[in-house]
Formats: sequence, structure tokens, C-alpha cells
Amino acid sequence: MDRIKLFVPLGTQKFPFGRIITALNLLVDQGKYQADEIVMQSALYPVKPKFTHFGLIPHEDFDCYMQEAEVVVTHSGVNSIISCMEMGKPLVVCPRLHEYNEHVDNHQMEIATLMRDKYDVLICTDMKDLPELIEKAKTHKYKPWVSHREELLEAIRELIV
Repeated sequence: MDRIKLFVPLGTQKFPFGRIITALNLLVDQGKYQADEIVMQSALYPVKPKFTHFGLIPHEDFDCYMQEAEVVVTHSGVNSIISCMEMGKPLVVCPRLHEYNEHVDNHQMEIATLMRDKYDVLICTDMKDLPELIEKAKTHKYKPWVSHREELLEAIRELIV
């Protein structure tokens, strides 16, 4: 796994994301990445990837890909974003957009915008910007993720008791 330059987790829901596959295929065609340097996980492939891809990845392998990748390019799934941030990984968030029938609404754009505004993560909505954002992510420092899990659990405990 030490050759992984880009890890692209896109979740397990059945929503197409052909725009990102097409953009990554172009990077392979242009020789910017070899096929084995990009690993994508997605439940659905509306465009055939010219790089390594899986439907599901076991949790241990997923973590290894995440750790080994130079940059993580992910959909705007909260779990994927937070996992990257907890590891301090260079990150580009590419929300699925309703206008391209990639999701039922624009909640992924709303999540991405919130994460950009609060934590300064990089977001990509136009795939022509993806190569530049991948390069920028290598040196970009977003604000660290701070979990409020314990505070939330304590507040719930107080409500229950």
C-alpha cells in the first residue's frame, strides 16, 4: 500500500459520482498518477475507473489506505471527513451535488460549506479544480478537529437521569 497517493472513499450508498471518476481518469490519462497510485471505494461506478477501485473495503484496510495516502479526496460524508481530520490527513472534500443527480438534495454541499467555514477544509465543486486542490492539500493546514463527544454524552446522561 505504500504507493498510494490518493485514497478516494465515496461511501456505501447507491448514489452515482461519475464526475469524480472522470476527473481522476483524466489524471491517469495525463500521466499525473499511475493506476495503482489511486484507490477508490464506492458502492456504485457509473463510469469505469482507470485505477484501483473496490465496492467495499474491510475496516482495517480502509484505515491503512487512509494512513498511507498522501491526500484523501472524499465525498462530503461526515464520517469520512472527520476520520481524515482526526488523522491529520491532507484532505479535499468533493460534495455530491443534486444538480448532477448525485444525491437527493444538497446536504453534502451544506456539510462541506460548514466544514470549510468552521475548519478551513478545502472543497471542490468543479472537477476542473481538483488537480490544483490536490496539490494545495499537501501543504494546506485546516483547523484541527475537536470532538465534543464526551460533552454531548454528559448532556444526554443529565437529561436521562
